[in-house]
Amino acid sequence: MTSFLYVLAKTLLLPPGLFVLMLLLAVLFRRRSLVILTLVSLYLLSTPYVGHQLIGLLETYPALTEAQIASAQADAIVVLGGGRASAAPEYGGDTLSDPSLARVRYAALLHRRTGLRLIATGGTVFEGEKIAEADLIKSVLEGEFKTSPVLTEGKSCNTRENAQFTALLLQAEGIRKVFLVTHPWHMQRAAREFERAGVQVIPAPTQFSTGLALHPEYLRWLPSFSALLASRTFMHESLGLVWYSLKAYWKGPHQSGPVQAQFPSVH
Repeated sequence: MTSFLYVLAKTLLLPPGLFVLMLLLAVLFRRRSLVILTLVSLYLLSTPYVGHQLIGLLETYPALTEAQIASAQADAIVVLGGGRASAAPEYGGDTLSDPSLARVRYAALLHRRTGLRLIATGGTVFEGEKIAEADLIKSVLEGEFKTSPVLTEGKSCNTRENAQFTALLLQAEGIRKVFLVTHPWHMQRAAREFERAGVQVIPAPTQFSTGLALHPEYLRWLPSFSALLASRTFMHESLGLVWYSLKAYWKGPHQSGPVQAQFPSVH
């Protein structure tokens, strides 16, 4: 039931579901102004200029330089799952989505440069998912990138749980400071949650969305699906930041710091 409500809320608050809801309300209450607002919003959020400007507000952590990587004194590399592709019969079922593969590729690069151990975090979110996302990451890192054995945390269903459950694993392994690998637009929320769980974080973002050259200039104002996706990502992450901040406020400052709880299943 919780998963259903979560998916329903995301569908209604984020594009394109948000625009459908706005149009339904416009018809129900006979508000022509709401129809115009919906169409203008759809156009603007679909333009590369607006989409890249919005997502740029989230991409505040720069890429690491080789010198920063060498001097970081990290103990391990933590890579966050970014979704799965379930319709992949050529792989025998589930495999990693493109966003997950981007994170895994960079985690493997950091591993080659530093020799640090790898830790994957991500569980099963929806009913019918039989393999934890962390196990899919482990399979790709070890099987395709030929890394050393990967530790996994396979019970988490969201970014906050990624941080809390992985913190337990890190504590057990005596790991204090990690490279945290995820997308730049996700890093603000991820780094905040890991630090709240008591983990020292070195943000290691990969696959930036901003800084894209658009030629000729008029392409910045022609609607595109990728631009709408960037706008949706900005709205999703912004809502997540606000929601997690409210939950932390309601729980009070005594809830911050290293998590004390029973360990989830780890391998």
